[in-house]
Amino acid sequence: MNRHTFLVLHRWLGLLLIFPVLLLSVTGGVLVFKDELDTWLNPDLMQIKQHDLYDVPLSVPLLEERILAVYPQARISWFDLSFYKEAGYQQPMAEVLQTAAVFWLAGTNDPQGNYQPPPHNQVFVNPYTGEVLGGRQWGEFSFEQPLQNLMPLLYKLHYSLLAGQNGRKILGWLTLAWLLLTPIGVYLSWPHHAKSSSGGTGSVKRPAFRHDLVHWLSFWRYRKGKNPFQKDFFNHRWLGLVFAPVMVVFLLSGISFNLKPLYYSVFDPLALRQQAHEQIPTSSRGQAQPMSLEQAVATGQRLTEKWAQEAGFDVFYPIGLSHSAYKGSYLYRSYSSLDYSVNSAKTSVWFYAKNGELLARFQSTGKNAVDSFTLGLAALHKAELGWWSKILGLLTFTAVIWLGLTGVRLWWFKKRRYR
Repeated sequence: MNRHTFLVLHRWLGLLLIFPVLLLSVTGGVLVFKDELDTWLNPDLMQIKQHDLYDVPLSVPLLEERILAVYPQARISWFDLSFYKEAGYQQPMAEVLQTAAVFWLAGTNDPQGNYQPPPHNQVFVNPYTGEVLGGRQWGEFSFEQPLQNLMPLLYKLHYSLLAGQNGRKILGWLTLAWLLLTPIGVYLSWPHHAKSSSGGTGSVKRPAFRHDLVHWLSFWRYRKGKNPFQKDFFNHRWLGLVFAPVMVVFLLSGISFNLKPLYYSVFDPLALRQQAHEQIPTSSRGQAQPMSLEQAVATGQRLTEKWAQEAGFDVFYPIGLSHSAYKGSYLYRSYSSLDYSVNSAKTSVWFYAKNGELLARFQSTGKNAVDSFTLGLAALHKAELGWWSKILGLLTFTAVIWLGLTGVRLWWFKKRRYR
């Protein structure tokens, strides 16, 4: 395969991907600020005012009682614990706006065994008063309140084209094609030298690798160009080189989301992942919830603190509790010193709902290189590493949009020229 073959492959693969690339870049750029935009669009649903410096959240049983009073035919599948900070936690003196606590609901079976879904699967609660502010069916469009689910719909569009598992697979394979396109573009940026018609190098001696490398490194400096074609060519090449490493990170994490079997078939031979939580037996029939949420929180906290003492890490505060009816188990998640950030916290323990017996643990970092690498990619992809990751994500998506547009203009210019 010579340079011309790679050039043709780069051109037509780029044209094939232009629409999904633009779609993913535009939606990804918006989703960098998904939480802030969602709160801004739905302030009555997602924001609360806290007046008292010494306000403390209600107990788990009280919050559970308030939620189930509004949704009596539902059960809580995810209990938000992130507002339970360490002892002595205080809010600022002035009245402040705070994000409401988020709870996820699942349905229950009627006497005939038919599943009855709740009217909302995501509800927002003031944890200091117990007031249920409202809810939504996450990711479903509503004509009555079109803005309420705008960000969830954009999220689903970004990772599945609103087409469920099939959409996720399609996007996964397109992401893989985009990943292959990136090194081809870098290869094509390397200086090349035309051969003579006889097949030799002509009277000009082919420059050495060192000379080519110095020439190639000069392409990393931004150049304006003297005419529209040159401007687009220089912009396309410069953006492709500068943002290629970041694009590879985003694309690899995208494949880890949408093509897990393929991703792990490559990385699993490097190190065995933590898979105990994936091997918990699943029943075809939903099991009862014998342990109360309050007992489950206390059990999860005890197991996590014991683990932290054994492994020598710090637990900052809980994140949430989830009950799986089909596994008969609880998941208790915390934010610890092992996590990349609070938004990407994954320090987790699983235990039986009947007796609290420990089933599995998951350690974000320091346990397995593949898990640490994959979670780091995901945290960067989702801009969960602080303000700098949001800026980097926004710059990358903007660069990719401009990269795609300049590529299409270059193709159109050459097509018109050779007609």
